[in-house]
Amino acid sequence: MGSVDPTRERFGKLLKKTRAQAGLTQQDLAKAAVIAQSTISDLERGRKGTRREQVERIDNALIAHGVLLNAWDAAFSPTGMIGYFREVAEDEQVALEIREYALGLVPGLVQVEAYARSISELASPYAEPGQIDQIVQARLYRQQILDREHPPVLIVLLDESVLLRRFANPEVMPAQISHLLKLSHRPRITIQIIPEDTEDHVGLSGSFRLSTAPDSNPFAYVEGQKTGMTLKEPEIVASYERTFADLRSCALPVRASRSRMEEMRGST
Repeated sequence: MGSVDPTRERFGKLLKKTRAQAGLTQQDLAKAAVIAQSTISDLERGRKGTRREQVERIDNALIAHGVLLNAWDAAFSPTGMIGYFREVAEDEQVALEIREYALGLVPGLVQVEAYARSISELASPYAEPGQIDQIVQARLYRQQILDREHPPVLIVLLDESVLLRRFANPEVMPAQISHLLKLSHRPRITIQIIPEDTEDHVGLSGSFRLSTAPDSNPFAYVEGQKTGMTLKEPEIVASYERTFADLRSCALPVRASRSRMEEMRGST
């Protein structure tokens, strides 16, 4: 028996869980989605892939509101997603809460298109224009989770220096700050600024993300310039959670953060 592809296995577990929550057997789902029961079984065991059109029928049959389809797209579509980030993108589709601390760049989930394009071009100066387009569209695609009827809770802590960065195009940062201000008024999104003059800054070692999904323990994700790492060991995740709590305690309150962003937008 050949080994199971971990990406297919993760999608299979999500499919099985979604089917169980809907109260359907494999046979029920196969009938409703007009797909062979053996195909459903193979998918749930991670033994085979499938076409997007079939996943769309399964998603509709389970009334999954795009959860399965988005997870499949994040995992298997040629969307410009960096390989090491795929697991994070998959978990993003079903996350209950995402907490991000940013020291160098605005997090991808809250980037405006012009900002995403600028930093992608800086990171990959020799890439073809089509490749940059793919990267940008993949990032914008991920942001669709924030527009769902029940989006995840998103808490973003931004080091003030992130928004003081200047770009060759002077319109990039004002547009990005305006986008953050708009998002900050959504009920499930919190954006706070950590002042540049904060003493004893526990986040100077780098940006990170904490993500919580149903029926699983939180995990941390840290990313360097050309690679990323998912960390699931409980003691390591707990350490990052303590760091996030410390950082949030020294961040400006939400209203003060908005005022600070408005000041920065006016001065750029």
